[in-house]
Amino acid sequence: MRIKFLSVIVSFLIVSIAVSSCLDSDDNYEYSSDATVHAFGIDTIHGKHYKFSIDQLNRRIFNKDSLPVGSDTIIDRILIDTFSVNGWITSGSPTDTLFNMADSVNLLPAMNKNNGGMEFTIHAADGVTTRKYTLEIRVHLQDPDSLVWKEMTPFSNTAISGNQKAVTLKSQSTEELWIYTSYTTAYKTSTAPGNTRWETVNVKLPGKAKLNSIVNFKTTNADKKETLYLVTEDNEVYRSEDGNTWQNATELNKDVKVKAVMAAFPGILTGIVEIEGINYFNISKDGVNWEAERNNNGEITLAKVPDNFPMDNIYTSDFLTTNGIMQAIAVGTPRTSGEKQTLMWFSMNGSDWEEMSSTSYDAYCPEMNNPFVMHYGGLFYCFGDKLNAIYSSITGVSWQKTTKKFLLPEEFKDNTAPYSISIDENNFIWIIFGGKNTENKVWRGRLNRLGFEEQ
Repeated sequence: MRIKFLSVIVSFLIVSIAVSSCLDSDDNYEYSSDATVHAFGIDTIHGKHYKFSIDQLNRRIFNKDSLPVGSDTIIDRILIDTFSVNGWITSGSPTDTLFNMADSVNLLPAMNKNNGGMEFTIHAADGVTTRKYTLEIRVHLQDPDSLVWKEMTPFSNTAISGNQKAVTLKSQSTEELWIYTSYTTAYKTSTAPGNTRWETVNVKLPGKAKLNSIVNFKTTNADKKETLYLVTEDNEVYRSEDGNTWQNATELNKDVKVKAVMAAFPGILTGIVEIEGINYFNISKDGVNWEAERNNNGEITLAKVPDNFPMDNIYTSDFLTTNGIMQAIAVGTPRTSGEKQTLMWFSMNGSDWEEMSSTSYDAYCPEMNNPFVMHYGGLFYCFGDKLNAIYSSITGVSWQKTTKKFLLPEEFKDNTAPYSISIDENNFIWIIFGGKNTENKVWRGRLNRLGFEEQ
């Protein structure tokens, strides 16, 4: 309960102090002028304590980790269990009243800065010094674990006769999404939220370019430079720094046939190269030269490519293990049909890849045509083919179909149009539909919590 007539109470206290002072004039008492908040906390929300920070400079009290969706039905009547000050606290408008922590409080006025927040006045023990603090209770308005999709403006209203490939490219601190639809035509837009404006670009790809082979190679240098690479039907590598003009990567083509490229790790470009009729994995750390392929005795030291490793539509995703070790996962169009499951491939260095198939009869990712894999929000996800379902995994070995929250839109179900997928720096998943004279469509999705300022 809050006690009103605060001014009367304070006056009584001051008079009492004055009388006590007169009774013993030899003792001088000095009361603290500290009017700061030292700690603040509220009762548990769904059994969890949420930590509050205090910005003394701007006199703000707030929670960095937002409360879960639906907390408004709890904070409308909740106890403030910690409010540490050296004096006393008042609140209310237009007339301050003494704040009593024994009472439940309605904190909805402080939710997400409603009406500027909820104000408290801290009174120092000297009865003179005061400071006003604003309480802000941050509450998620979206389910953090839901994958939310939005249909975007199509890149073109003209149907594509062939295929297309989407890839991101960052140049001069601006990231763009590129969609290549032929050797001469591409479309690009900024990936920044709210800034989707498609622009047609006349590009100069080599005549035998395999569009589905385009990858983005990111260096680990201070400039974080990004370069696009592709392979051609006659097994040569080309590169582009601006997405428009492409040049033959001469040194990478020397003495080998390049069948595929993968940008699985930052600072490592992986290639599948043919030497003397056999396919091997090799890597380039500068995007210019492959690592030495033979030892001093002339023996090839590279790892052979397994016969069932994919060569087309290869998607990769890197991730950190719990031990802080960088690894990568890869999938692609199966070399042979009729497989029971989509084969996942793992690597710790890009130089060799190991198959990680599930041995469980009911915990595998079924075979898909053009599968896509990603390590996203702490889990592995794989989807593709007719886009009817997403499969998730903690380890990348055992897979389960997702049944709630992390789902594909119903509009994707039984898709027959060609598609390509890319993820931008803001954690948006772009799915581009178009090709083989189907309707062009663009969809963008993101896990809600990956868009929150505080994770």
